[in-house]
Amino acid sequence: MKRIIITLLSLVLLAACVPTPEEEFIVNKGDGVLTEKIAEKPVEANVFEAPTRVDVVIEANNLTVEITAEVVLPEGGRYPVAEVVPKTYDAAWARDMLTRIADGKMLLVRESEAGANMTREGILREVEAVQNSLESFDELYGNLPESEQAEMRAQLNEALDVWSAYYREAPDSTDGLEADLSDTAYKAFGRMSAEIDCTRPERAYHSPIEVSSTGLVSFMNMDMTYGETEQRGPVTGPLPGVALTETEAIEVAKTFLQKLGETGLEPVLVLDANGRRYGDDPRDEHAYAIWFTRPVGNMPGAITQSQQDLYGVYSQNGGDRVYSEPCDQEYAYFLIRDSGVNWFDWGAPSTVTRIVNENVALVPFETILETFRKQIAVEAFPALEEARVNADLRDNMTINDTTLCIDRIALESVRIRKEGATGTFLLVPTWTFYGHLVLRGENLSDLRFAGWTIEDNGDAVWYVPGGCYLQINAIDGSVLNPALGF
Repeated sequence: MKRIIITLLSLVLLAACVPTPEEEFIVNKGDGVLTEKIAEKPVEANVFEAPTRVDVVIEANNLTVEITAEVVLPEGGRYPVAEVVPKTYDAAWARDMLTRIADGKMLLVRESEAGANMTREGILREVEAVQNSLESFDELYGNLPESEQAEMRAQLNEALDVWSAYYREAPDSTDGLEADLSDTAYKAFGRMSAEIDCTRPERAYHSPIEVSSTGLVSFMNMDMTYGETEQRGPVTGPLPGVALTETEAIEVAKTFLQKLGETGLEPVLVLDANGRRYGDDPRDEHAYAIWFTRPVGNMPGAITQSQQDLYGVYSQNGGDRVYSEPCDQEYAYFLIRDSGVNWFDWGAPSTVTRIVNENVALVPFETILETFRKQIAVEAFPALEEARVNADLRDNMTINDTTLCIDRIALESVRIRKEGATGTFLLVPTWTFYGHLVLRGENLSDLRFAGWTIEDNGDAVWYVPGGCYLQINAIDGSVLNPALGF
């Protein structure tokens, strides 16, 4: 309880650091304007009028925003809107994904804690845990409203039924057994996992595969010598220790996707992922980090790691956002080396059902820039405020200057919720502002442990691939909140 109180107090203090904005937030509140614009007759194909680059400095609430960015437009002069639905993340789909990735290899029980839980002994512990929660229900949940108590009791009873059914089917031991790909196991765990033997002579371990009921497919197939890394930068030439070219690496990834029955994703970002070799020889090892997204016509899908204040914690904006589930964007991520696919994640797999508007009208680019100017000061705070907390906790660390550097502004396709249609989404033209944060001050080196890069001059840089600080709907000019999905 003490830890929770401290956390809440910290959040209140952080929110208090941010001045109330002078202008009203520009957020799409679902007023029907967007729906009306999408329903209008398609406009004639015409290349959107925008500068090739923007060079602007904005001073806002103790934050300097330097825009020195190229403006990236899709080819063709058409800006379509598409309807998209998630694939059905049921047990049949999960089995199909595991089987396709295994490509004829035996799907073995995964040697992990999850594998142990697939035995009767492990499942019995889960059954007892749920039974204990039911027996202590009043003590654990008595302070909840009656409606929430009823919902919680129903969830616990449902979980007890699921685990009890799985117990009746489970083996006493998993030694030498194939992975359990049953509907019952999938429902019990919320995922289906296995491992395969890729028979690499230098490796003594198997490669895990996992498919989640939330829509995430993962294949962990790392070389013995390569460790996953956060150190990624531009590909400036041949990668050290990798014979594959960038083009060849992309083809390896496309072939893998085709094996999964997916041909609609296209590469949007390729970086040099530099990791450290395991063991006694700590030299660097490299791989191609490749992101794929789903385009609509000639408009590529955005690959973003949002740096916005999604839940209003820092800006005191819209506390109801805390209770909103994210509207996940679809992506596929690869690490590719000469040995092939070393890592694969596919998030939010989906299917485009139809084109809603072949070429929707867009608001002027000047409107987009003005919206950015008004909104950016209350959106770019999470990484910054966490750095300030770290500075406050250390006597010798001081942050004197904060600069947000926007280096790319791209018109891309982004998933939003379709108004009044649960489970159906739209891919709409959206302006994404990509960049990184730079902190200047004294003794900032400790921020390295929080994921910041410390430059030779002592500046701290916060960079993540696809780091975006604002997304603005190109159709109606509203600010997109990725947590709400509109």
